[in-house]
Amino acid sequence: MITNRLVSAVTIAAAFLAIAFGLKAAQHAGWLDFDASKRIIQVFVGLGLTAYANLMPKQIGPLSRSPLAQARIQTSLRISGWAFAVAGLIYAGLWAFTPLAFADTASMVVVIGAMAVTLGYVAWCLANRSSAKAG
Repeated sequence: MITNRLVSAVTIAAAFLAIAFGLKAAQHAGWLDFDASKRIIQVFVGLGLTAYANLMPKQIGPLSRSPLAQARIQTSLRISGWAFAVAGLIYAGLWAFTPLAFADTASMVVVIGAMAVTLGYVAWCLANRSSAKAG
């Protein structure tokens, strides 16, 4: 299992490096300007975030906890997966279609928003867990 994740991570990293190298070569050849190559690599970053977010709900570990705890973990992974998948698509769209200055700031806000959704849901689960124990 760990070997599969490691091979996947190295493959994805190699693909990103190959894309960056290709874009830099195209930039030096005069086929692309700096802004176009920056846009393209950022679109790939957004699509990579979306792809990883799609895998998040599938990364649940062995069933060693109570069924209620497993259900909460699975729901948390699904909500964070949805939040980051949508954020990744918006991120890619911002870099593809909006001015660079706006895309630079707005893309960070979108990813921070996905993090806030994830952390907010986890906090809500923890608050409900402690209130259920008290009651």
